[in-house]
This record gives sequence, structure tokens and C-alpha cells, in this order.
Amino acid sequence: MPHLLDEKLFSIALPDSFEIHRDGERLQCVSREPVGVLSLTPEEVENADELPNLSRMLAGFLTRSGHPVATDELLRVSSVSGAHGFSWQYTEDSKYHRLWLFGNKFCWLLVTFICPQDGVNEFHERLQELVKTIRLKDGNPD
Repeated sequence: MPHLLDEKLFSIALPDSFEIHRDGERLQCVSREPVGVLSLTPEEVENADELPNLSRMLAGFLTRSGHPVATDELLRVSSVSGAHGFSWQYTEDSKYHRLWLFGNKFCWLLVTFICPQDGVNEFHERLQELVKTIRLKDGNPD
């Protein structure tokens, strides 16, 4: 049975198997069986007139992390209602990494998932469904 996690800038329905750990606004959601970590890092948009370009943000983050990718190679994700989104995945050191960046004019949310490379098949469908439950706040969150 999923648990609705309703935060200041976003909400998500997480399976009960995830343990939630907070570090300021950032959340680490840990699955013990199968093993995987989902991280959610939200940020409020300071000036709606100067919205960040999400594809450039994600490509820049990946490049700084040692995984350069062109913005036109990123996967466009439209499963989060009222938000633009992009995604990328790669493997490194026998670990599968998947990143999503979603945003609207009020906030953006970086979502990362890491699991052992041999466990990715166990999570694939679950991740697709989990991402569909993400909702970004669409107004003043205060």
C-alpha cells in the first residue's frame, strides 16, 4: 500500500517498503529489499521571470558529475502533470543511476535513483509508476 508523502514543494506516493530519511529539504528513500535509494531534492523558483532551462540544468549536472550528455539526447518526460521533465540513465561501478528533473514556474525537483546494476529489472516498472505519482506544487507553498 503506497504512503502519500506530502511535502512543501511536491508530493509522491511511496511504497511502504521505503524508509525515509531527511536532510533539510532533501529526502533519501531507502529500499532494503530489493536494494535501492531514491533521492528527492526540491528547490523553490525564486524568480518566475527567470525560469531555469531544465534540460540545460540536467545536462550541466550530469557533465559536472562526469557523465556529459547533450541536451537534445535527454529523454523528455511528460508523466508528471503540470510540469516539464527530463531524464537520463547510466551505469557506473556496477550501479544503475537514473535521474529526472521536473519543474514548473514555482519549483523544480531533482529525483535520483541508484541500485545495483543487476537489480534494475526489479525496479524498472515500479519506478515508472512511482514517477507518475509525483506532483509539484502549483502555487505559493507557504
